[in-house]
Amino acid sequence: MSTSRNERILLIEDDTGIGRMLERGLSAEGYQVEWVRDLEGATAAARELRHDLVVLDRMLPDGDGAAFCRALRRFGSLAPVCMLTARDTLQDKLEGFDAGADDYLTKPFEIDELLARLAALSRRRPAHIVEPVLDREAQALVLGAERVKFTAREWPILEHLFDREGTAVTRAMLIAEAWGATTGDITENSIDVYIGYLRRKLAAASAPFRIETVRGEGFMLVR
Repeated sequence: MSTSRNERILLIEDDTGIGRMLERGLSAEGYQVEWVRDLEGATAAARELRHDLVVLDRMLPDGDGAAFCRALRRFGSLAPVCMLTARDTLQDKLEGFDAGADDYLTKPFEIDELLARLAALSRRRPAHIVEPVLDREAQALVLGAERVKFTAREWPILEHLFDREGTAVTRAMLIAEAWGATTGDITENSIDVYIGYLRRKLAAASAPFRIETVRGEGFMLVR
């Protein structure tokens, strides 16, 4: 019987028969289904982070679904992933979980069991929470579908604080280790100016962390 859940599922399955069966069964249950058949299509779809759940075949024509699962987590997605596969050894399952999967269903399977597992994953899914990810090559903070860019001076400070989350970092350390300069070349007040720029950008993007001033020490990134 159809439900009104209206959640979005990314279905990644190369077998046409299984894919059609899943698309019909999931749609009948009220899910919005986007079906792709390979890792290339899955990666393109996943970059927009618009899916609530992912049903992922492990063995795909252009690679291992576990590699996609790892990439999905790097994109910043927290969408629960249920892997479907004929690979049923303990090692296969451990590899799937290690890649970031939340559940593992071996083929053949009954659609009712998959629906029950997806319903359970959905109940555990964090609501509207996106893990922040640093795109170090592009010097950007990825927050779901949003990318926040930083200047050549701002980025090293953010990266340094991000990598030392929860640890106080002095102004002298930021000058030396983030900027690669010395306090003789740049004053510590310059760091305060750029910390102010960073705080405004992070606040405007509703980032799930902030930069706090640690009296007598420097600055700390905290959630």
